[in-house]
Amino acid sequence: MKVFTIALLFIAFNLSAKEERGVVVKILPDPLTLDSSCKAMADLVAQDFSILYACKDSFQRMYFYNFRLNDIDLVADFKKSSTDVVVNKSQFKSYTLYELTAKNSDNKPIKFVSYCTKELCLDLVSDNEYEKSVQASITSQLRG
Repeated sequence: MKVFTIALLFIAFNLSAKEERGVVVKILPDPLTLDSSCKAMADLVAQDFSILYACKDSFQRMYFYNFRLNDIDLVADFKKSSTDVVVNKSQFKSYTLYELTAKNSDNKPIKFVSYCTKELCLDLVSDNEYEKSVQASITSQLRG
C-alpha cells in the first residue's frame, strides 16, 4: 500500500510540474520554479516519502531539492551522525527556516537549508557550495 501511495503522489507531483522557464513545482503552499537543469527522482522503496530534484548550477556542481513530509527531526539526525554541526533556526514568513552546516563521513562540508511548514519541508542540500542565487531564488518565491 505504501508503494502505491508513493507512486500515486509521484505521478500527481509530476503532473503538477511543467516546463516554464524552469520546472514549476506546486507542492508547498507557494509554487516554486526550479532551474530547467533539475530532474525529478523518486525512491519507491525508501522508508520516508520524498521527491528529489537533482540540479546543476552554472559551475556544473550538483545540488538537490528534497520535498518531504515534515515527520522527522533532521537536526537531531545530523547531530547524531556528525559532531561538527551548526544550526541556525529562524522564522521566514509562514515557514520555519533551518540552516545547517556539517561535515559528512569523508569530513567534507555539507550545506543544508530547510524550509518547513507544519506538514511539508523543502530541503536544499549540496555536498559542495552552491551558488547563492539558488537559495535567493527560493526565498524570493516564497510568499506565505
